[in-house]
Amino acid sequence: MNTRFKAPLTLVMLSCSVMCADLSLAVEDAPFGVTRAKDAPIIQAGPVEIHPYLSLLETYSDNIYLVPTNRKHDFITTISPGLQFKMPIRRHALFLTGNATINQYAKHSSENNIDWNVSAAGDFNFGSRINLKLSDRYLDAHEPRSQSSLSTMEKYSNNNAAASLSYILADISMLQLDYSSDLWKYTASDFRSRNENAVSAYVFYRVMPKTSLFAEYDFKNVYFTTKPAGSAVLDNNVHSGLLGVTWELSERSKGTVKAGYLHKIFDDTAQKSFGTFAASLDISHNFNDYNSVKLIGARTVNESSLVGSNYSVSTGVTGEATHKFNDRVSTTLKVSFNDESFSNSTRSDQVVLGGVKIAYAFRRWLETSVEYYWRQKNSNDNAYDSTENNVAVAFKAYF
Repeated sequence: MNTRFKAPLTLVMLSCSVMCADLSLAVEDAPFGVTRAKDAPIIQAGPVEIHPYLSLLETYSDNIYLVPTNRKHDFITTISPGLQFKMPIRRHALFLTGNATINQYAKHSSENNIDWNVSAAGDFNFGSRINLKLSDRYLDAHEPRSQSSLSTMEKYSNNNAAASLSYILADISMLQLDYSSDLWKYTASDFRSRNENAVSAYVFYRVMPKTSLFAEYDFKNVYFTTKPAGSAVLDNNVHSGLLGVTWELSERSKGTVKAGYLHKIFDDTAQKSFGTFAASLDISHNFNDYNSVKLIGARTVNESSLVGSNYSVSTGVTGEATHKFNDRVSTTLKVSFNDESFSNSTRSDQVVLGGVKIAYAFRRWLETSVEYYWRQKNSNDNAYDSTENNVAVAFKAYF
């Protein structure tokens, strides 16, 4: 990011893996969400930096199928190896990342699965005012039972191509334009397969040295590639406008809050259009070197995962509080709540989660942890109720 104007950019990030997203290690900022522990050794092959990473996870769940009765328990071994290449080219940088997530169940082998992720990205700086980011990511993955509205594992593939162009008009203002194209293909629920093309425009205006106001406009076109006979045609356009504030007062306090209005219009005029309030927040604050909090929340409108429903509205918030006993040992408390309501249906699901994690860092790039969480799903359709206790032991390394 250009140091003359520190406003966070809303980008489609290069995903390194589930492991990298969850690393609580000290890291350096880099384009597209790429992170590296500050004291990790660097592997060089000429001008190319090579960053291998590995996550080993052993999990016990007392309700692997997330069902209200006849619960089944099991141990799950998850191995997530990955490799990232970075090549600096003067003021620019190229990235290539690939990883696999392998899940093996001790008793219920029918649940075994492997997710694949391949990403490429480029970060290009033209002078001090223009920045261009390009990325392409392919996923062959699954939607876990805990995220599926049907409480079943859903296999899917996704290809996301994205571009983000920003231009600094002056030291106090910046323009940004984003584009993304998503292709979704679902194995079991083919009625969800679709193409999404989205454009977002932003105007940032700095009101204080490290605080900016911004206006955002988003447009998304959704085209369903499979249209079951007798079902409604759900192709639609989504318009949304939001106003927000973003700040980075110091390394101790960062955040972005925005709110506005979203309007979903179906191509089939027989389907009623829908408008609602939309918002998101992402706030982190370090009270001191040992205590910090994070708060993330959003109200969004999603394409529905239920047959006969046109869309779903999701409202959720997650809070984390971390305490470091010293440079190596830390504990994190996490709570979250999410409500999802489906159109054309009386169904509504509420999910509550609470947990605690204790981590020990051998190095800033090498960590082990023990985590417990309790999760409860309440639905007005009792067939989708569930309660789960989950214990996990993890080992993570990122070079």
